[in-house]
Amino acid sequence: MAKVMSTPGRTATNDYVAKKVFNDYRPLWKRSRPRDIGTVRPNAADDVDDADTGNIDQIRAELQAKFEFILGIGSSLYVYGWDQVSDGEPYRLPLSQCPSMHDVRPSSPEEAAAHYQKLLQSDIWQTLSNLRKTLGIQRVVRMVSEILHSSVKSYVRWAYSGVYRMDVADHLRFWVENILSLITTMAQIALTGGNTTKQGEDSWLATSESQSVDRALTTLGALRIDEMYNIIAGQHKPEPIIEDLKHYVTCTRTRTFLVDSFNGQLTINVLHPGASTIEILRIYISTIRFFRKLDPKGVLLDRVARRVRQYLRERDDAVKVVVSGLLSDPSSQSQDSEILTELATELHQPYQSYDVDLYELGWNNMEWVPDPADATPDHLKSRNNDVIGSLTSLFESKEVFVKELQAVFAERLLENKTNNFDLEVVILNHLKQRLGDSSLQSCEVMLRDVLESVKIDAAINKTNKNADVHAKILSRLFWPAMSEQAFEMAPEISGRQMMYENGFEKYKSSRKLTWVQSLGQVEVELQLEDRVVRESVLPYQATVIYAFQDRDGTGSPVTRTVADLANELSMLVPLARSACIFWLSKRVLAETSPDTFTVLERNPDSGDDVIMSGGAEMKPDASAAAAEAAAARAAQEAEEEERKQKMVVYHQFIVSMLTNQGAMPLARIAMMLNMVVPGGFPFNNEELKEFLTGMVKEGQLQVGPGGNYKARA
Repeated sequence: MAKVMSTPGRTATNDYVAKKVFNDYRPLWKRSRPRDIGTVRPNAADDVDDADTGNIDQIRAELQAKFEFILGIGSSLYVYGWDQVSDGEPYRLPLSQCPSMHDVRPSSPEEAAAHYQKLLQSDIWQTLSNLRKTLGIQRVVRMVSEILHSSVKSYVRWAYSGVYRMDVADHLRFWVENILSLITTMAQIALTGGNTTKQGEDSWLATSESQSVDRALTTLGALRIDEMYNIIAGQHKPEPIIEDLKHYVTCTRTRTFLVDSFNGQLTINVLHPGASTIEILRIYISTIRFFRKLDPKGVLLDRVARRVRQYLRERDDAVKVVVSGLLSDPSSQSQDSEILTELATELHQPYQSYDVDLYELGWNNMEWVPDPADATPDHLKSRNNDVIGSLTSLFESKEVFVKELQAVFAERLLENKTNNFDLEVVILNHLKQRLGDSSLQSCEVMLRDVLESVKIDAAINKTNKNADVHAKILSRLFWPAMSEQAFEMAPEISGRQMMYENGFEKYKSSRKLTWVQSLGQVEVELQLEDRVVRESVLPYQATVIYAFQDRDGTGSPVTRTVADLANELSMLVPLARSACIFWLSKRVLAETSPDTFTVLERNPDSGDDVIMSGGAEMKPDASAAAAEAAAARAAQEAEEEERKQKMVVYHQFIVSMLTNQGAMPLARIAMMLNMVVPGGFPFNNEELKEFLTGMVKEGQLQVGPGGNYKARA
């Protein structure tokens, strides 16, 4: 069988067409030029007068339009060769009109000749012949090369901007090899007769077909880089654009350009104070997934992620958002924009651990390849390229993440009212695979506590049927510190708690219960004159409304002040007021004067509004918001009071330390406290400085030279 030979970088089909073009144009050259083309002076353009050179821009524009027309740019339907289905679909432009490249038939010499005949009908070849005479070969060659170069950019943006298919690169390659190369060859022969010495080394006409393909793919890569952020942040599948970029990121220069461009897009779009932390994390997660597929070695991801990770470390709520997302339910139907459910989905994916050193050395990895040339010595390896690993290593120390994880996990366990902890068990097992058993020992104890509480609670309520109390029994040493807002519980509730304690002591004789009054839920039923109100409220809210019942039996609405309630119930004033505002939002109380509340036995005739002090009315939504704000303020004040009480514990120790060891700066005092306090000193330097300032005002300490603190004699 005879073989068709072709030169490197050019197909046999185009060799055939090139020879045909050369032979067909030879008579035209002889008719249009009285002397041989080789005798044209290189500086013929110097003889052109100023009037002619002034029309260069117009000539260039007209020539650009003609080239774009025969290249198919802007066409609603452009067909290569025969517009008929035989042995496959024909190649069409634009891409939306073209079937999959798997179904497009390859170009044959006959079809290339047919397309060549179509191109001969254009008057651009006569235009080039005329320009060759008036402007000179070198100027026209340079102009045509610039036009073809810009036409490739125009074509790529026209044909593929916003179009994402897996066969885009194949479609572009076909266009370059069979349409652009044919037109380039025809222009080359029309101008120079195939003599490459007149084209210049940098001329587009002098490039080989493989170089043209590489330039076109580079242009496509630049387009995809411009679209990359929108793809990562949008709903499009990233696989097509990744396939296009793989042809682009083949050298250090293009990889650096990609990283710099994408970092600029991140800075403009998300790395600023106007973007929420959850929005930044969503972009970061999508970026990790995108670059893992583009560059499995993780070099590009490392260079892109550095700036994002540094910015996220400055966000105080980043660790809380990450932990809340990890502990969320991936199967939940609710689309809460404030919860990063993508992390839960990623956490539940199969996870395969491996020996990192062996993996990097490649002893057992048959797909191992060396790191790219632009890899830095400290770049993140593939073990940190997954989403969970990248986010858990985001923070300065692992303890920060684990501490927040314990707090959110404890809150989740306490809020679970169904006594079904299957999801929590699965989440904890997945986390132990990634973080290790030792880091999550406290979480494991907490989970075991609530699981055992279900059994103990069922046994106690089976014995004491009148208790009607359900409790979660916690191991104090393994749970995070809880806010203790002490107050006198309502007698109805405290009596039931006493019955429950007696039942627990029979079940666990060696242990004793201590109730956390600030946590829990109380089912309240209020019988008013014209309605019955049923609510599930916090213990302090139930205690406050219990204090409004008619103890004297007079039948008149009971009125109480916030100060009286706080004194009677041994409760903080802000906490008592927040409870009153909560019941005001439920239209159970009315504020008749500042900090004075009365029971609303009958609904007023003011529609849905609630009554505030001075007869003013407030919408329910506004009153509910006011109740939440008051509760938050009360909780903050209670927490501040608790912190002050804890700080008093260190009071005498600081005085003794400064008396025995002399004056010390703030940093050394904090270091000494961290060394001697079990579990570390729980306050930062600013809080310690505030406490020391208070001791200075009380006359127990004084500030010496250099800001050193010392004890007064």
